[in-house]
Amino acid sequence: MIDPLEAVITYLGNDADLHEVVGNQIAAKHRFGEGWTIPSKAITVHLDGGEPDIYNERQRPRLEVRCYGESQYEAMRGYLAMVSAMRAASTRVVIETNAGDALIYWMVPTSGPSFFRDPEVGVDVILFFCSACVAEQDVV
Repeated sequence: MIDPLEAVITYLGNDADLHEVVGNQIAAKHRFGEGWTIPSKAITVHLDGGEPDIYNERQRPRLEVRCYGESQYEAMRGYLAMVSAMRAASTRVVIETNAGDALIYWMVPTSGPSFFRDPEVGVDVILFFCSACVAEQDVV
C-alpha cells in the first residue's frame, strides 16, 4: 500500500521550483540543529487527519505544512513555491515511492497562510493546511 505522506514529500522534493527555494530541506519533521542550518528555508509536511474514502482505494489526508525561512519574507517565498507545486499536482502526477508508483490525484490548500515564529528553533514560519488525494495501490 502506498504511504500518502511519503508520496507527497517525494513529489515536493522533486519539484524544481520548490527545490530552488528550499533545496533538499523538505521532510515530515524539521531537522534544525540536526543538519539544517538555523535559520534557513525549509518545508515540513505533517499528517493532520483527513477524510476516509470508503468507496475507492485512495487516501485523502489533511496535511499541516510549515514553510520556514530566515525572515517572514523568506518563509513566504517557501509558501508561494508550495502553492505553485500544489497547482502542478492538480492534474494528477505519478511519483516513485518505496511501495511502488504512487498516483497523486490532487493537492489543494484548505486554509490561507498564518505567520508565527517557531519557539522551539526561533525561525519564522508560514503555516497552512492542505488536502491531498493519493491512490492506495501502485499504479504499475
